[in-house]
Amino acid sequence: MKSLKRYDYLIYTFIFVVISMVWSQLSNFTWDDDAITRLMNVQDARHNGLQWLSAWNRPLFVVLFYLPVQAFGKTGAMLLMVALTALSGILLYKGLRHKGVPHASVAVVFLLFQTFLFGIARDAMTEPLASFLICLGLYCFYTEKFHWFALVGGLLPLARSEGILLMPFWLYPLLQRRLYRYIPLMAAGMAAWALGWYVYSGRPLSLMQELLSSGNSKNRYAHVSLTHHSGKYVYVLGPVAFFFFLWGYLGSLRKLLSDYFILLQFTVGFLVYVIFAVYMDLGQSGGALRNLITLSPLAAVICLYGFNYWMTLWAVPAANTKTAKRKSAQPETPVKRDELWVYVVFISLLAWISFTNELVFRQNYDPNKKDYTIFWFLIVCCLLAIMPVFSFARKRVYVVAGMLFVWQLTFTLWYENPQSHGNEERKGINDMTAFIHNSSLKDRKIFCSHPWYFWATGRHPNDTVTTGEVSVRSKPGIQPGQLVIWEGHYTGEHYTNTPLPVFLNDTTFAPVYVSQNKDKEAVAVLFVRLYPQMQDNDRFFSDLVKEFPQNDRIPYFKGIYERDRKKAAAVSIQDFNAALALNPGGADIYLARGVSYLLLNDKASGCRDLNQAALMGSQQALPLLQAYCK
Repeated sequence: MKSLKRYDYLIYTFIFVVISMVWSQLSNFTWDDDAITRLMNVQDARHNGLQWLSAWNRPLFVVLFYLPVQAFGKTGAMLLMVALTALSGILLYKGLRHKGVPHASVAVVFLLFQTFLFGIARDAMTEPLASFLICLGLYCFYTEKFHWFALVGGLLPLARSEGILLMPFWLYPLLQRRLYRYIPLMAAGMAAWALGWYVYSGRPLSLMQELLSSGNSKNRYAHVSLTHHSGKYVYVLGPVAFFFFLWGYLGSLRKLLSDYFILLQFTVGFLVYVIFAVYMDLGQSGGALRNLITLSPLAAVICLYGFNYWMTLWAVPAANTKTAKRKSAQPETPVKRDELWVYVVFISLLAWISFTNELVFRQNYDPNKKDYTIFWFLIVCCLLAIMPVFSFARKRVYVVAGMLFVWQLTFTLWYENPQSHGNEERKGINDMTAFIHNSSLKDRKIFCSHPWYFWATGRHPNDTVTTGEVSVRSKPGIQPGQLVIWEGHYTGEHYTNTPLPVFLNDTTFAPVYVSQNKDKEAVAVLFVRLYPQMQDNDRFFSDLVKEFPQNDRIPYFKGIYERDRKKAAAVSIQDFNAALALNPGGADIYLARGVSYLLLNDKASGCRDLNQAALMGSQQALPLLQAYCK
C-alpha cells in the first residue's frame, strides 16, 4: 500500500490521460472556435511566415505544435496538449514534494480536474500551454534550477501575451538571490520575438504595435462588472476545488506578501484579468472566464493549502509511552474544528446567494433561470468535509478525502461531458457538412466563412480551389453550380456582414438545404449558384431528389426553385405534395404550397393551407391570411 501511495500522482495523471483520450473520441466539438482558427493557422505556417510571429497565434504555440499538426492534423494537436497538461501535474507534484509540502499529490487532482482546464486541455488553445509553463517554472523554482527558471519565465509571454505582467514575480527571486547573470535569459524570449518581427517588417517597434493592435477597436463583447470573474470562479475550478481554494486563500491571506510566488502572483494575475475585462479592449476578452485557466497551477496550490488545513483538523498528536494509557482513556478534544463549522455555514450561504442562477455559455448568469447544480454539489462537499467529525469516519479521513476527489471528478465529467460544447450553431454546421459530404455535392467548390465547416471537413480556407469566403465582395465570383453555406455567426454583423436576404433575394441563387434550431429558425442555409441553362438546374434538383428520397427538405426546396425561380407554381405544388408525404407536420411546407395555390388563383386551397400552417405555429402565415383570406 505504501509503495502504491508513492505513485498516486501517476495514477491521477493516468486517469486524466485516459479520460481525456476517451472524451476526445466521443466528441467533435472544441471549447471555442478560436481553437479551430489557431489550428488552421499552424497548418498555414509552412506557407505564411507571419503565422510564426502573430500575437494571436502565440509564437511558442506555433513552435511546439507545428510538427504534430503538420503530421497528424487536429489529432496531433490533441495528443500534444493532453501530454503537456498531464506533464503539468507531474511537474507541480515534483516541485511541491521537493519543497516538503504535505499531500503534494493532491495538487495533481486539483490541477488536472479543475473543470475548465480539463475541458480545454484537448484543444488548440493557449491557456493550458501557459499553465504548463507556470508548472515548469514552479518546479524549477522549488528545486532551485534558476537558470531554467529564468528561461521559462521569459517564455511565458510567448504563450500568453499578458504573461508580461507576471514577469516581475519571476524576476524577483533572481534579484533576491543576486543571480543577475540569469536575467538576460528571462529577456531572451521577448528579444527573439521582437527580432523576428523586425526582420519580417523592418520596423523596430513592430512587436509593440502587434501587442497593442487589438486595443485599437472597441470591445465588441462589451465590458463586464467587477464581480464577474469572482462570482463565477466556482465554475472554473469545480465545487470541491473551490471549497478548498477559498478556505486556503482566506486562511493564507496573512502570508500574502511572503508567499509572493503563489498567493501574490495569483492575486495580481486575477486582478489583471478583471481590469482587462472591465475597463480595457485589449484582447477583446469580454470577461471570458477561460482566461483564468492560465492561473490554474497557482489555484491548485492554494487548493492544496486549504486541503492541508482541513487535514490538520483530524491529526492526532503523537503520545509518549508514559501517558498513552491516560490519554487514551480521555475523550479527544477537538482543536479548531469550530472553524470548520463556521466555514461550512459560510460556504453554504454563499452558494445559496450567489450560485443558484443558470450560467449561459460558460460566461454570464441568467437571472431569470435557476440552476441549483453548483449549490447542491457544494452542499454535498460540505457534508463530506464534516464527516470526520463523527468517530466512525475520523480514522478513515483518507477515505473521505478520496470521496471528495471523486465528487470533484464527477462534477467535472458531468459539466465537461463530450457534448457540452455542442451548441445549436455548431450542430447545425455539422448537419450541413454531413449533408454535403454524403452526397455528390462534396466535389463542388463551397463558399463558407464558418471555421466549424473546415474543422468538420478537414479543409483549409486557403485552399481556394475547393473553398471560398462568403462575402459581398466574393459573391460576383461564384460560378454556376458552386455552393454557398450561409450561417448567422460568421456571415453576420461582426464578420463578413452578408445577411441572408443577399442570397434569398438574388434570383441567380436558389436555396437547396437548411439546418434549423429547435425553434425552426435557420442556423445554416445551403445555396447553389444557378446555371444559365434552366435544364441544368432542373437536372441538379432532380438528381438530389433521387439521391435523398427520404429527405423532405429536398422536394421542398425544389418546389421553392420551381415557384420562385422558374415561375412554375403548378409544378411546385407537386414537389410540396411529395415533401408533405415525407413530413405531414411541416408547417413551412403547407405555407409554401398555400402561396403556390394563391399564385394560381386557387384561393380556397391556398387559404386552407395557410390556415393549417398557422395552426402548426407558422408566424409567416398570419399576415398572408389577413391579406388574402378575409
